[in-house]
Amino acid sequence: YSENLDVDTGTEVIGEIDATLYNAVFFDYVIIKGINLRAGTVTVVSDGTNTEFMEYGTNDLGNTSDVEFSSDIYNGKLRLLATVTSDNWIIKVLIRGI
Repeated sequence: YSENLDVDTGTEVIGEIDATLYNAVFFDYVIIKGINLRAGTVTVVSDGTNTEFMEYGTNDLGNTSDVEFSSDIYNGKLRLLATVTSDNWIIKVLIRGI
């Protein structure tokens, strides 16, 4: 489990897991800002060097278009990143690696 209670403009790490132990990760997430809310899952696969991700199963209330996800590998960690265009988002993730 990971949470970032103050995601501001730019790109921030939301969650990470050891890339040497897992080839696939499910990040179940919720993002919140006031009355704006989105929940869903980002799946990430990795060959140890590269990552690919897909976001699916999202449910939106209000407008959450300010938040976009991406993934990478950095210092041996498979990471979920969020890039936001406005301040004060809350993002929580449940991390499951296989």
